[in-house]
Amino acid sequence: MWAVWLVTGGATAAFLAAVALFRSDFQDAPRGWQLLAGSGIALALGGLIFVVRFWEPTPGPYLANELYPLGPYLNAWAVSFGFAWLGFGLLFVALALTGARLASRRIWLILLTSWLLCWLPHGIIGIGFAWAGQNTPSIQRYRAWAAHAPGLLVLCASAVVLLAHLAFSIVGFIVTWRELWRRPATRGPRDAPAA
Repeated sequence: MWAVWLVTGGATAAFLAAVALFRSDFQDAPRGWQLLAGSGIALALGGLIFVVRFWEPTPGPYLANELYPLGPYLNAWAVSFGFAWLGFGLLFVALALTGARLASRRIWLILLTSWLLCWLPHGIIGIGFAWAGQNTPSIQRYRAWAAHAPGLLVLCASAVVLLAHLAFSIVGFIVTWRELWRRPATRGPRDAPAA
C-alpha cells in the first residue's frame, strides 16, 4: 500500500505546486471565473479519491485485460480515470484563470465544451440506470460498503466533492456567461468577438 500513498502523494504535491503558480491569477479573477477554477480543483480531488479508493496493488505476473500493478482491470481503469481527472482538473483551473485574464468568450466556450464532454458518459450512465437499471441491488451494494467507517467516509467525501464540483461549475458558467455576453467583450490577443 506504500506505493499507493507515495505515488498519490507525489501527484498531489505536483498538482498543488502547479495550482500555486496561479494563486495571484485566482485572486485577481472575477467571481465566476474563480468558481470555474474551483470546480477544476474539486474535480481533481474527486480523481484523487478514485485513485485511493480503487488502487489495489498486486504482484505479477501481469496479464493484459486481467491483472495490472494497479489491480484487476476494472481497478486499473478506475485508477487511470482518477489520474485523468486530476490532470483535467489542473487544465481546467489553468484555462479558467487564463480566460478570466483575457475575458475570453472562446476560452469560456472551450471550458463548457470540455466540461460537457467530460460528463457525457456519466449522463449516459445516469439515464441508463434511470431507464433500465437494477437500482435495488445497486443501493444494497452502496449500503453494505457504507456500513463500515472507511467506506462511509469515502462515500461522503466523494459526494461532497462531486456536489462542490457541480455547483461551482454550473454557477461559474452562468456567472461568467452573464459577464461575457451581456456587455462588450474585452478582447485579448487573437480573441475574436463572438458572432
